[in-house]
Amino acid sequence: MTTAVADLTGRRAPLGLGVLALILAAALALLQLTGARQTLLFLVGAALGLTLYHAAFGFTSAWRVFVAERRGRGLRAQMFLLAFAVLLFFPAMSSGELFGQPVNGFVSPVGISVLAGAFIFGIGMQLGGGCASGTLFTVGGGNARMLVTLVFFCLGSLIATHHVDWWFALPSLAPVSVVQSLGLWPALLVNLAVFALIAWFTLVLEKRRHGSLEAEPASTRRGAERGLMLGYGARLAYGCNIGAYFSGIASGSLHGWVWLAAAFTGNILGVRLRGWFFPGERPKAALNGC
Repeated sequence: MTTAVADLTGRRAPLGLGVLALILAAALALLQLTGARQTLLFLVGAALGLTLYHAAFGFTSAWRVFVAERRGRGLRAQMFLLAFAVLLFFPAMSSGELFGQPVNGFVSPVGISVLAGAFIFGIGMQLGGGCASGTLFTVGGGNARMLVTLVFFCLGSLIATHHVDWWFALPSLAPVSVVQSLGLWPALLVNLAVFALIAWFTLVLEKRRHGSLEAEPASTRRGAERGLMLGYGARLAYGCNIGAYFSGIASGSLHGWVWLAAAFTGNILGVRLRGWFFPGERPKAALNGC
């Protein structure tokens, strides 16, 4: 067993070096074509992909584990991450600049399109086995099944683009920034209180179900359907779990909280539908990187 692992590691090392060389070459090309800013963003994106893959941090499995097993470790990690984000971002958005550069939050309208799109996206998260970021880094990690989901994610977004004018014409509220509406400190306190409340809620339900906290530790056709739901829903809801949920809340946008509520409801339905899509799946859910 040890020899097999060593052989596998030995085979992966040249591939890893090749990918690193490719990233550096692409960064140098970007530096020549676009300048330092886009190059830095590219390198940050590559670092995030590496971090997400090896940290096995995701949104989809955390929600599924909580819905199916009442294990809340993943959800609590998300609340901690959001708390850290608002502590960093809210002061910058309140001042309007950071290091002399203008700072604007990702604040979008709250309307029917957000509710519908996030709900559809939530179902797709569970049936597809990954969110937007999870799909990307698992494809990068060599998961061929998720490549199908990624392709149809893009197709779903393209289809939604043709419908988006109709959706955006439906009733909606103007964009609401809690930082601008409440002020910096009230906005921080309200958001941190909600994060703490959600974390506490997961603790209560987990202990009620299990008595103690958890220790630290498909087919092509269906992949197409799930990818379409992810892409279509993300386009309607002003983004995915990163663009709308995380970035929206971190920007103080009310639509991020609405996205969370609608998408989590969709996830609940998606978890229930997994028994139909995956009849042989073990009922016990577990955290993974999606």
